[in-house]
Amino acid sequence: MFLLPTSQYFKVKPMFKSFNHQIIIHSVLEGNTIGDIFVDDINDPKSVVLYGINFEVLVAGEPQNKNFNKNLHQLIINKFLPNIRKKGLPIINLYYDSEQWKQVLEQEIIDQMEAATVKKRFYTLDETKGLQSQKPLQDKVLIKPINEQLLKNSLFKNLDLVKQWIYVAWPSEDHFFEKGFGYCVVEDDTIASWCLSLFATNNQFELGLMTDEAYRKKGYAKAVALSCVNFCVDHNKKPVWNCDDENTSSILIAESVGLKKVLNYNVLQIKA
Repeated sequence: MFLLPTSQYFKVKPMFKSFNHQIIIHSVLEGNTIGDIFVDDINDPKSVVLYGINFEVLVAGEPQNKNFNKNLHQLIINKFLPNIRKKGLPIINLYYDSEQWKQVLEQEIIDQMEAATVKKRFYTLDETKGLQSQKPLQDKVLIKPINEQLLKNSLFKNLDLVKQWIYVAWPSEDHFFEKGFGYCVVEDDTIASWCLSLFATNNQFELGLMTDEAYRKKGYAKAVALSCVNFCVDHNKKPVWNCDDENTSSILIAESVGLKKVLNYNVLQIKA
C-alpha cells in the first residue's frame, strides 16, 4: 500500500468513473478537499482507496487484490478508526461501486468490525423547475454570505462551528473563499443555520447544511439551502446533495429547493 503523490493522481481518475454521485473524488483530485489516495502500485495502480475529510472512504479498481485488501484492513484499523475516535466522529462511510467490492469488503476487510449497510440518496438540480425567489424572514433575521468579513466577526455565536465545517473539508479559509461559497441565517448575534459547499469541482458543488437545534422549524434551513442553490444556478454550477434515506428533514429541504432524487445507493458504515 502506497500513498500516491498528487502529481500522479491522474493515474487513478479513470478508476473512479462510476462514482458520479460522489464529487468528493474530483474535489480531492483537484486539490479542493483534504484527502489522501492510497494504491497498490504507484507506477501501475490496479486498486485504489480515497480517504477524505477523516470519515469518507471510497474503494475502486480491482477488488480481487489480496495484498491490497490486507493492507486496507490494517489501514482502517491503524489510521482511519483512530482518527475518527480522536476527533469524536461516530462512523466511517465506506463507498463501493460493485457487488464484488461489497463482498470483498464484508468478508475480507471489515469482517471483524462493527458495520452496517446504510441506504443513501443522491440529489441534483431539477432543471424542469424554475428558480424560487427567497421569501423574507422575520425582522432582525438576515441571510449573509459566508465570507471573510463574516468569519472575522468574533461576536457571532456558532462562528466556531461554521469554521470547523470549512476546516474539515477545505485546505484553508482562503481556498474556501476562492473556490467555495456558503450562506447563513443570522438571528440577533447567533448564526442559526448555515449551508456551504463541502466539495467542489469545475462545474459542481456538493452542499452541506446544519441548523442550531434552538432555531429549527423556522424556515432557516430552507432559506440558506435555497440561497446556495440559486447561487449555483446564477454561476452556471450544478448543486448536488447526498443524505441518508432515513433523514426525512434533509430530504424535505432538498426537494423544497428544487432538487430531485436521481439515485439510491448503499454504503457500509463502520462504527467507531
